[in-house]
Amino acid sequence: MNNSDTVPSTEAASNDDRRKRLKNADRPGVEGLKLGRYPFAAATNFYLQSRKGTIADSTYTEDERKLRYLGRVLEKLKQDGLIESTDPRTIGRKEIQEFLIWMKRESLDPNTQAKYLQHLAGLLRFCKNHILEDMKVDGVKFPANPRKPIRTIEVEDLQTIFHTVERMEDWKGSMARGMVALYFATGVRPKELRLAHIEDLNLRKMTLFIRHPKGEGSWAASTTVDLIRPDMTPLIQQYLEERNAHVKSKMVPKALALFPNLTQGPNGFYSANHFGKIKRDIEGQCDVSFKLKDFRPTLTTLTVNGDLSRLPAMSAQLRHSSYSTTQKYYFKMEQGAAGKQLKDAWKDSPILAPNNTKNPVIDKKIDFTGYV
Repeated sequence: MNNSDTVPSTEAASNDDRRKRLKNADRPGVEGLKLGRYPFAAATNFYLQSRKGTIADSTYTEDERKLRYLGRVLEKLKQDGLIESTDPRTIGRKEIQEFLIWMKRESLDPNTQAKYLQHLAGLLRFCKNHILEDMKVDGVKFPANPRKPIRTIEVEDLQTIFHTVERMEDWKGSMARGMVALYFATGVRPKELRLAHIEDLNLRKMTLFIRHPKGEGSWAASTTVDLIRPDMTPLIQQYLEERNAHVKSKMVPKALALFPNLTQGPNGFYSANHFGKIKRDIEGQCDVSFKLKDFRPTLTTLTVNGDLSRLPAMSAQLRHSSYSTTQKYYFKMEQGAAGKQLKDAWKDSPILAPNNTKNPVIDKKIDFTGYV
């Protein structure tokens, strides 16, 4: 008798295991959910609803955006006949394999591929589908987040940025001055400054209260950081004067935000996209490419370089969970700058004579014994 007639295949056994886990699911209603014509989208709704109040609003928004997109991708793969199911409860090895092939075909960055799989895994786990875990046990290697060096802004570029914002006009110019000065003076994260209240900034004490830190509502609490670059004070003071004039010109008695979006009323805040637009306006005028989050490592490296004894104090300023985190953070910054630090090392052992590339690479006086 043929063994294949009596012994189930590995994939069939794996499918049986998943069905058993689903049948014994401890989450009521998962198995019996009616998901309709577009099961991935419907399951996403249930999944997101279950996460409300347990994650930050920004995380919720990101989960929703990515999962809606992945749902459309899987629907297209099904329409093309490449996969059989888009139901997160029954997605199997074939669907995952075709999804991996799609990501490679799209030439997605490994970091993006890993993020997509992370979002997909969360939904599948909610639906008691452990296909990704099963495939890992089988030895499948999934894309992983590569450790990218942290970017810093070179001093010359930093000076160019500040010279540029000093010349920018209107309220856009005022915001640009305030943003870059405060980001560089404090090393706070982009969201932490964007959502700051006017009362959170105390120039007399040179402090900024961080009302909405990373990990808010989970593992982080509000705290206060110092403005450690006094050379930024004149630019910050200029911004505050211009902010007051802007608020008065709009006939608003008082605005809540440090960077008030008065089109949304006295309590309005700007979106991350608007802060990004201001940043792009700066880039367009100074021809320097940067990210708002680059001011954080730039401040760190300029503060610590040449005096590593400052690293513990910088760890407190950055609000890292441990000193070892700051050490790793600083090391990654140094990786990003390694090329710049080593670019003159060739002078110690040149291969071609400087300013005279016609000279022989190796002195003719050398005797190559043993060679014809």
